[in-house]
Amino acid sequence: MSQLVLDRGARMRRNLLSKFQVGPYFLVVSLVVFVGLLTLVTLVFSTNEVTKGYTLNKLDAEQQGLVKIREIKDMQLSQVRALDAIKSSTKVSGMVRPRSVAFIHGDTVLVSR
Repeated sequence: MSQLVLDRGARMRRNLLSKFQVGPYFLVVSLVVFVGLLTLVTLVFSTNEVTKGYTLNKLDAEQQGLVKIREIKDMQLSQVRALDAIKSSTKVSGMVRPRSVAFIHGDTVLVSR
């Protein structure tokens, strides 16, 4: 029986390793690339957090503005509901006072002339 030995693969592996040598320049370049990638990842995540903070500050300012507007509207509504404003309105000035009022029953709100 004959035997076939293929040693070309081992030689190719040795040739690849001999061409690729780890030297000081490769280590410095790989360190710089690693630091760059780490910085990039850090910036991406920190930018995400800063953007959330900016959005929260913007929404807080908008809420404060809406609260001021609501307070102004409440104040205007209170002024309209005030007795002086009701007395001076055109609807009230056009009303006529009844001559005499007689309650039908003492505990009810039914009134007759």
